[in-house]
Amino acid sequence: MGTPHKAAIRLGDGRTSSERLATALHGAGCAPVVIVANESSPYLGMGLCTVADRRPGLGPLAGIESALLAVAPLPVCVVAGDMPRLGVEDLRRLIAAWDGRLAVAWTDRMQPLCAVVAANLVVEVSAALDRGEHGVYRLWERLGAVPVRFTDDATFVDLDTPEDLARCQ
Repeated sequence: MGTPHKAAIRLGDGRTSSERLATALHGAGCAPVVIVANESSPYLGMGLCTVADRRPGLGPLAGIESALLAVAPLPVCVVAGDMPRLGVEDLRRLIAAWDGRLAVAWTDRMQPLCAVVAANLVVEVSAALDRGEHGVYRLWERLGAVPVRFTDDATFVDLDTPEDLARCQ
């Protein structure tokens, strides 16, 4: 995308993906909403807490670890910052299906960066990172994540390419 801050790109309605997601998370009853990022400047002015990755450069699983530690003992509703189509009702559905441990959105495949994670799973997340395992998908699979079925793949489109951005506009 030509920027390290995809979640701060302005979309057709003038809001960023992060702003859309923060609104959806608040609407679904999630509080506090915390952004995990190595650099907080793109998110200033949003009125949200920004937490630095405790293990920069290790990918999304390290971000999940940082979020779990930041809001413990609360569970975390994990969403990738570049999923602008994820809405309040989608998040409510995911939260309602949470079994008290781990629930993950599924379309035709797991959407590992759309999940509800119990605070005590930080032990498993940290242990995986300590072993050099960075894959969220594999860890959620190993932990027996409850699949929450969604039929619309477009809900989980992320902004990886200019073409993805054009589809979201």
